[in-house]
Amino acid sequence: MNQTPWERIVTTTAPVTEPVSLNRVKRSLGLDNVRDFDGTLSELILSAAGAVSSDLGRALTTTTYTLYLDRWPGRIIQLPYPPLIAVDSIKYWGDTTETLDTFSSSSYTVATNGEPGLIALNEDATWPSLMDRGVNPIEIQYQAGYGADQDDVPATIQAAVTMTAAMWFEQPLPVITGTIATELPLSVSRLIDSERFVRY
Repeated sequence: MNQTPWERIVTTTAPVTEPVSLNRVKRSLGLDNVRDFDGTLSELILSAAGAVSSDLGRALTTTTYTLYLDRWPGRIIQLPYPPLIAVDSIKYWGDTTETLDTFSSSSYTVATNGEPGLIALNEDATWPSLMDRGVNPIEIQYQAGYGADQDDVPATIQAAVTMTAAMWFEQPLPVITGTIATELPLSVSRLIDSERFVRY
């Protein structure tokens, strides 16, 4: 199987729900009845969720992405940021129409039961010819994550986000998204290691 290029991917719709609640983080800090820091803690939860997601290579709560490709990579397309929930559409700039067309969902099969999620071209189908337009003639929109609710996210990942947000609140440090491992307690790093997606 050829590896699908993952260099050009954008978040089309950000998560509506963060993987942990404000109350959970406040409880971990002993701030149950204190509201003075709610705004700061909410921002830290958002940053912590993004950093943990980036470090794990996973979507946490439901997120919609668009993957852009220059060419069809083969009969199978791999989708980043597992777990895959669903493929919304495969669009392409057609060679004959010179417009952005939608490839029929009856021509491919979506596999969500493995990592990464896959799109497999059906045996009797072929990918359409592409318009020569330089870059991004293919746009694949899909949803990924453990689910829309906080309870859908594995407990270890919830704990990692909670501990990260709490640590950043107690020990403010410059935050660089995606490079949190050296700033985390060993227990958090171990939690992240146990859930990290590794592409082969």
